Amino acid sequence: MTDQSLPLSAGGGAPVPPPAVLLPEISLLFDRRAKRLAAWADGHPMSDYLEFLSHLAAAQQRAALSIAVPVLPDQTVLARRRSGGMPLLPRESAGLDGQWRQALTIILGEVAALPLPVPAQQAVARLADEEPARLDARAVAFLLGQSAPDDLAPSLFVAAALQVAWSKSVAALDPALPQILEPAGLCPLCGSPPVGAVVLAADPLAGVRYLACGLCGTHWYHPRSHCSSCGSDRDLGYLSFEGQGGHVRGETCGDCRTYLKVFDEAKSPGAEAIVDDLASIGLDLRLAEDGWHRAAANPFLMAVPG
Repeated sequence: MTDQSLPLSAGGGAPVPPPAVLLPEISLLFDRRAKRLAAWADGHPMSDYLEFLSHLAAAQQRAALSIAVPVLPDQTVLARRRSGGMPLLPRESAGLDGQWRQALTIILGEVAALPLPVPAQQAVARLADEEPARLDARAVAFLLGQSAPDDLAPSLFVAAALQVAWSKSVAALDPALPQILEPAGLCPLCGSPPVGAVVLAADPLAGVRYLACGLCGTHWYHPRSHCSSCGSDRDLGYLSFEGQGGHVRGETCGDCRTYLKVFDEAKSPGAEAIVDDLASIGLDLRLAEDGWHRAAANPFLMAVPG
């Protein structure tokens, strides 16, 4: 990720805020994700699924390096969105062009050679044969959170392609443009809620918490002890499992009854919100038993085999 928006130091040793936004490094984003998934797969109860997602992330990396940058809004539109406190590249149908479908084609071609379970094989074949208009309709349904519950296998591949398209667009923006939105719990680039949070370990950002977008790969600063869903700082609690090295905690908010997982890089170097969220599904089950609700869905967690 690359630092954007705010300086890291100031003259005279005066304290300064951390960078507001960390944009994804498109040349490394999905490769890192693939390697993290492969590392978690070894000995994990969901090893087969995590290994498959590792191959999927590798296919995403090849797609990200192959497709052209999707068409960006002109500078007037971007400036208007920025001045209005809006996401710069909102997750809506207007953000779609043919590049996301090209990414999907590359991804499907890569995963078709894998020993997939029957539902995944059927999803790959179905998507490969669909007309562009039908594919775009699937993309819009995913972006609006309206994918059908019985259509999760195709939606997984659609989500993977959209992640490539949005992250490639975000990485091509002027780094001076991104700014924190109000409310601060939404991605400043695409407007998505965070899939998790990461507390960084390396100086000069050691101990700083960033929320992580599950669509475009952006990370943005959010102060600790504030709920990412409602902003409250009154009734936050934390639940963790020692068996997972203590690097993941569920941050619960008594005001809105939601939770967000927080991953600590100091305890698990290379922590990656989307991946580590999947690998810690046991914590989700425990939190659900206690009546807590996820603040935002992980598209790959939704497709976990039953």
